[in-house]
Amino acid sequence: MRIYTRRTEAAAMARVIEYVYRESVVHSLNPLSKLAWALGVMLLALTFNNVYYLLTLLSSVVAVAIAGKVLKDLRTVVKGLAFFAGILIILQIIFFQGQEILFYLLPGQRLPVTCEALYMGVAMAVRMMTVILSFLIFLATTQYKDIILALTEKLKLPYDYVFMFMTALRFVPAFMAEAVQVRYAQQVRCCPVDSGNPWHKIKAYSAVALPLVLISLKKAERLAIAMETRGYGSGVRTYYKEPAITKLDIMIILLTLISVMLAFILRWQGFGVVQL
Repeated sequence: MRIYTRRTEAAAMARVIEYVYRESVVHSLNPLSKLAWALGVMLLALTFNNVYYLLTLLSSVVAVAIAGKVLKDLRTVVKGLAFFAGILIILQIIFFQGQEILFYLLPGQRLPVTCEALYMGVAMAVRMMTVILSFLIFLATTQYKDIILALTEKLKLPYDYVFMFMTALRFVPAFMAEAVQVRYAQQVRCCPVDSGNPWHKIKAYSAVALPLVLISLKKAERLAIAMETRGYGSGVRTYYKEPAITKLDIMIILLTLISVMLAFILRWQGFGVVQL
């Protein structure tokens, strides 16, 4: 039961950047408006370091995930982000020296926990979760072909570079899923990779790395054959369907631009910034 649960969680982690089909308002938006929103969220998160501002921004991102009906699909990655957020807080407590000491982690008044370090750690953790979740929502609600079309036809980026980046991004879930399957296949063949000291684990993972390399080469070969047979690079590209930009998309883009400009003005006037 434990192995099945771990395998299910690993498979869910492997699908965190895949498109999730739902009937929602967020899914029907143009990729440009969703990309503008994700970039706007990143700029807003980097502008402020006030925890209350960042928590408000995180709440808005969660609201978008609920509107897009993908919050349940992202709950596994939320757990992972919460784990890394805890690590960020601990690192700030250990390495950042503040003035106001709250308590000590070790007896003998060693390893003090200061208010400034704790505040900065929480702010960095919330900022990290906000930025990553916004881009995961963008990927979960937008098909890869629509992203490529928006970047190449609307933003006029080179198609070869966009296709290479999106193809690599698309193969990440498949690669992670293959890694999970190979690891458990090796464990069934009495080749454990999660036991022993770190040196033994590194040596044991060679039994996982070699099949993954061979699988990756095979996938790359199949992709190259498929691209060649479909006439990749042979002429001017045409598209069966292009996503239209609606009034709602324009309103979201304008609202994002206004929010970013307002955030810069507030930051310039000293709002949303805590001096530590």
